[in-house]
Amino acid sequence: MLYKLYGLIISSDEILPVLTPISKLKPDIQIRHFFCSKLFPSPSHWFMKWHLPGGKLWLSFAKIDGNYLLRFNKLADFLINKAGRKIVCLSQLGIPKETIQHLLLDQVIPLVINLRGGEALHASAVLVPQGVIAFIGPTGSGKSTIAASFLLAKCPHLSDDCLTLIEKAKGIYVIPAYPGLRLWKDSLAWLFGDNGDSNFVAHYTDKLRSVIKNRPRAYYAVPQPLRRLYSITPLHKAKGKTNILIKPLTPRESFIALVQCAFRLDIKDNHMLTRQFHFLRQVASKISVRQLIFPRDFNFLPAVREAIVNDLKNLDN
Repeated sequence: MLYKLYGLIISSDEILPVLTPISKLKPDIQIRHFFCSKLFPSPSHWFMKWHLPGGKLWLSFAKIDGNYLLRFNKLADFLINKAGRKIVCLSQLGIPKETIQHLLLDQVIPLVINLRGGEALHASAVLVPQGVIAFIGPTGSGKSTIAASFLLAKCPHLSDDCLTLIEKAKGIYVIPAYPGLRLWKDSLAWLFGDNGDSNFVAHYTDKLRSVIKNRPRAYYAVPQPLRRLYSITPLHKAKGKTNILIKPLTPRESFIALVQCAFRLDIKDNHMLTRQFHFLRQVASKISVRQLIFPRDFNFLPAVREAIVNDLKNLDN
């Protein structure tokens, strides 16, 4: 099956239900899936490891003959060739297909975009009359929830977790991802009530994938100009605050915020780091990045949205 995702044509031997099949085109990435009891042989060295907040190992990175091996602990291996054109997935027996597809679409391919020379941010984005606004911040900070609140205000959704960016003569543009928001049960219930159609994201999380493709103008598939980024302050720093605060970050603060949310596959690849830092400096120079602090209460979401709309009135400042 062929699909379009993040501006790339993907060929997959497994059906990817959250994506819409497309007509026959030359694929940019070929994906092959295998379900087996054994993963790839463990390399002698992992150059990077990611851990969950509680300290549990989540993802390990290794380089083998120029190719990359990503191992999601006790879930699956993804072997990516050096050109970022082929992905082989070995998943352990008993792991649901939905889990593997989530890892592939929302975590592996964003890293492959970086390998192929593109740039992507861990961000949620919506289309407002002025253009695209995006929300960055730590996991659990409310990026998807705020984006979903704009969806209720009839602002089309562009991406949930991976925001692919390209530079054009007229500025920085966003390449849309695919329809769907990943929300916690309480967010989904508050925002959509009984109308919140959803599927589970993966067996290891309580998050649900909100299905939005059947709602009129809920998703926008054409690249659009990025106009503003909002960096959400971590929960512990906003504790006890009852006001909504939006303020511009300095150029240095903006660059650091972008670096912190950028996808990168190989932190030892100096050429990639130089390329990425140059691009992010361009983004920081052209797009205003704002700090966003708001009360962690669903009842404040309409006021947060209104504050952002008012902030956009001074878009060129």
